[in-house]
Amino acid sequence: MIIGAVSDIHSPRYLNDFLRAVRYVPELPLFIIAGDSVDKGKVIHFDPIYKLLATKRTVAVFGNEDFREVREDFKRLYPKVEWLEDNFTLIKLNEISLHIVGSEGLISRPTKWQLKSGINMQYYMERKQNLEKLLCESEGDVTVLVTHYSPTYETLRGERSWAYPELGYPFLEEAKCKPDIAIHGHAHKSVVTFAEISGVRVYNVALPANKAITLIKIDKK
Repeated sequence: MIIGAVSDIHSPRYLNDFLRAVRYVPELPLFIIAGDSVDKGKVIHFDPIYKLLATKRTVAVFGNEDFREVREDFKRLYPKVEWLEDNFTLIKLNEISLHIVGSEGLISRPTKWQLKSGINMQYYMERKQNLEKLLCESEGDVTVLVTHYSPTYETLRGERSWAYPELGYPFLEEAKCKPDIAIHGHAHKSVVTFAEISGVRVYNVALPANKAITLIKIDKK
């Protein structure tokens, strides 16, 4: 089974790139959006994406530019998308059950803006505990972790190394319970968009890095 994934459309900034990329994608049973669907929290710019994906099963997480203040608006205006925010969904497709854990994700060093907003390292460590719990409780044939921030530094290569702590966190290297597949975005300049970490297949699906929709093969274990 093949599913599609993308992130960092930042509509309208890369909207045309997204629309072109979708043309080359076959019919898929599931589409995943790993955050930053719009630029600077402008919810209305999700409209053309939603219209295109309305007939597709779509699961999405929020990114840092899908501002916290407007996330309920996304859920209300675009109900056909299954929005995950530090929780999970269990989906059965082609006789394969997918346990999908979704979150904005973790970073190793909160940004100055986040610190001013009260988002500190304790916030991320509490989120980390919750993600580990959700992964350990998986009852699916295949467990998929979807985050906006990268769950490893390996797929950040190409970005400035000093910025890695604000782009991701080495979660996969530390987690007791690991997913089978990890999907993330955020790293626009990554030159390594796939890696395998402790048996976990990791995909950076950022549209600016891939210039395409990422296709991911899923097999029952």
